[in-house]
Amino acid sequence: MDVRNVLDRKGKGTTMSPMTRGRLLAVLALLLVALGSTLAGCGGEDGAPAPTAEPTATASAPESPTPAPTATPTAPAVLGTPGCGQPLAAGLRAGETTSRTLQSAGRTRTYLVHVPKGYDPARPIPLVLNFHGLGSNGAQQHVYGGWVPLADREGFVVASPNGVDNSWLLAAGLDDIQSVRDLVAALGGELCLDPARVFASGMSNGGFMSTTLACRASDVIAAIAPVAGQSAPGAACSAAPVPVVSFHGTADGVVPYEAGTITAGAATGTPFEGVPSIVGKWAAHNGCSGEPTESRVAADVVKVEYAGCRAPVVHYRVEGGGHTWPGAPAVPRLGTTTTSINAAEVAWAFFVAVTGGNQP
Repeated sequence: MDVRNVLDRKGKGTTMSPMTRGRLLAVLALLLVALGSTLAGCGGEDGAPAPTAEPTATASAPESPTPAPTATPTAPAVLGTPGCGQPLAAGLRAGETTSRTLQSAGRTRTYLVHVPKGYDPARPIPLVLNFHGLGSNGAQQHVYGGWVPLADREGFVVASPNGVDNSWLLAAGLDDIQSVRDLVAALGGELCLDPARVFASGMSNGGFMSTTLACRASDVIAAIAPVAGQSAPGAACSAAPVPVVSFHGTADGVVPYEAGTITAGAATGTPFEGVPSIVGKWAAHNGCSGEPTESRVAADVVKVEYAGCRAPVVHYRVEGGGHTWPGAPAVPRLGTTTTSINAAEVAWAFFVAVTGGNQP
């Protein structure tokens, strides 16, 4: 604001007394001071420091008290985790993956965390929890799932935890659900996360883990994307609907597509009701109406989608696909890996769609 321009406009066609001119200068000076205080306390949309007000000339004091200007309402602050506004913790660097530990229920748990390039501690961003399969580990899934390059491109955090005995929900005397709650809290204390955009994905046993989280931690998990393994909502499941996008190959020899038994280490012989039944139960849980519609998105991939849901339910049936992650490097002993779609890319687009975009 230019005081001289205002005075010129005010004085155009009129004659101002020295007293009137002094009062006006004082009021404008107060407005500039108030504006400068407001700007100094707010960052720009891109997180850059806001400009400060230019110094103003000294104005003569008014003969009588001048009412203080009314502050202009500001937009509500974006809510994030306690890590918002804090510098990165020791060892964490934008664009890099770090191995970290946390204590949960008296046990040391380990995980990898990738902070995206261009991380801004003033901007709450999403978190994707990336769970490995039975016998695998966080480091392998960190690469296999394909989430890390996507995180750098789209701007979200990826955490790939290690299950005890390289498994989830199988080790006796453990509460893996609580360990995930503790992990999310720990990450939120160090990083600026959006608690409304915490997602879970996983391969095989990790897929079962993500669907179990949707049931028992729906207050934490906003949506899930299980691959080659999922469980149906049961009696212990929260009533809250959770968006689900899942992927499974029809020639999976470990977790069969149709009803049968699982053949994987300690889980071998476990009955499995089949993917169509499980997806249908998630559709019922999420209040979907009618039968699903099918559309072919590639020569070997069919999209199965329900309508009228309180939370979306989408399934990608990979025809001839093995116990593999779509779009990942091939693992011949586990069957065919489709390259027609990329599970991480499709899942991320789904996450963005169901949570209203990728902006705070």
